[in-house]
Amino acid sequence: DSTGQSDAVLPDRRAECIRAARTDVPGGERGTMGLCADDVSLPKAAPLMAIEQAHIQREALGLALRHRRAFEDSVRWGKRPKALKVPFEILETAYHAASQIMVALLVPKVHPWVPKLSRWLLRREYPSVLTSPSLAVFVSGLYAKFALDAANLFGLPPFRWVEPRPAWTEVLHPLSARGVEFNLLGSIAGVCVGRAVVATRQGMRSFLEGAVGDLPGIVWGIGGIGLHLTASVLLSPMVVDELALSLREAQLRGRLLVPLAAKRFFGHVATTGLGFGALLLRGLRWCGARKDEVVPTSPSLEIPWWDGVEDETVPKELICPITGSVFVRPVALHGMLFEEAAARRWVEGTGRHPVLQNVWCHSGELVRASDVEALVRRLASERHWVLRHV
Repeated sequence: DSTGQSDAVLPDRRAECIRAARTDVPGGERGTMGLCADDVSLPKAAPLMAIEQAHIQREALGLALRHRRAFEDSVRWGKRPKALKVPFEILETAYHAASQIMVALLVPKVHPWVPKLSRWLLRREYPSVLTSPSLAVFVSGLYAKFALDAANLFGLPPFRWVEPRPAWTEVLHPLSARGVEFNLLGSIAGVCVGRAVVATRQGMRSFLEGAVGDLPGIVWGIGGIGLHLTASVLLSPMVVDELALSLREAQLRGRLLVPLAAKRFFGHVATTGLGFGALLLRGLRWCGARKDEVVPTSPSLEIPWWDGVEDETVPKELICPITGSVFVRPVALHGMLFEEAAARRWVEGTGRHPVLQNVWCHSGELVRASDVEALVRRLASERHWVLRHV
C-alpha cells in the first residue's frame, strides 16, 4: 500500500471493502454475454469511495453472471420448445371483419339487403326476423371457418396464392385441440365485438335524435356503414394480434388456450380500469390544486422508481435496459435482468424478448431476482434513496 499501512491496520470498513473487492467471484470464466468478474480492476491505493464502488460493481456483475449461467443450464438440460404454430393472419383478419359485418346486418333486426342477397345468390328465402342472431352468426361462422382453415391447410386456391402465409409446418391444424380453441375464441370475439359496435351505433343514434331531432334515413345508413367499416378495419387486426399472442404463450407454457386468453382479456380490462382511475385521480388533484402549485409527477404511472439516484455511481448491471432506471423489483428473463413491471408489460404486449431479436417468450418465464433486489435495497439504505410511487 502506498500509504504505508497494511489491510490489517486500516479502519474496519475500508479493510472489509478491500478484502471483498480482491476476492474473485466464483466461476470467473467469461460467459456468453462477454462479461467476466475479473474485468473490474482495483488500484491498491484507491480512495474509500472508489473501493466501495468497485466492490459494488464486482458484486452486481457476479449476480448478473449467476442469472446468465442459470438460464444457460436450464436450456442445456431442459427441452427446447418445438416449432410454434402460427395463425394465417390475413385469413383471420378477414374472417373477423366479416363476422362483425354479419352481426351488423342481422342485429337488432335483419337488414333488407340480406333477404334480397339470399334470393339472388342462394335462390331461397331468408327470414326477416331471427330469434337469436348472434348465435346464428357464431354457428355459421364457425362452420365456415373450419372449411376455410381446411382449404388453407391443403393449400387450395385462392390461399396458395396469398402472401405472406405461414409455412406448412407452422400452419395451425383446424382439428387440433388448440386449433379448435382458437376458432372458438375467434368466433366468440367476432360476435362480441360486432355486438359492441351495434350497441355503440344505437347509442349514438339515440343521442343524436335527442340533440338534433330526426334525420333522413340516408344519413343513418351512411353513418352506420362508415362506423361498422371503420370498426372492422381497426379492431379486427387488434383481435387477431391478441389471439396470436395467447396462442404463442399457450404453446410455450404447454397450457390450454382458453384460460390464458381469458386471463389476458381480464388483465387488459383491469389495466384499462386502473389507468383510467389514475388519470381521473390526477385530474381531480390538478383541479383541486392552487394556480401556483405544481402537481408532482413521476417517470411512470405504473413502475416504481428511486428518488435521489446518481446514475454515474450505479453499476450498469443494476439499471433496467427498458426503463433506464435502477431496479426496484428486478426479474430475470432468459438470463437478463429487467424491472418486473416493465418486462411484464413488454412481454404481454409483444410476446417477444425486450432485447434479444426473434426470441419468443411469455410472462411465465419471468423469475424474481431476489439477490439483485437485496443488493439494490442495501444501496438505497446506504445512499438514502427514496422509493417513489404514483
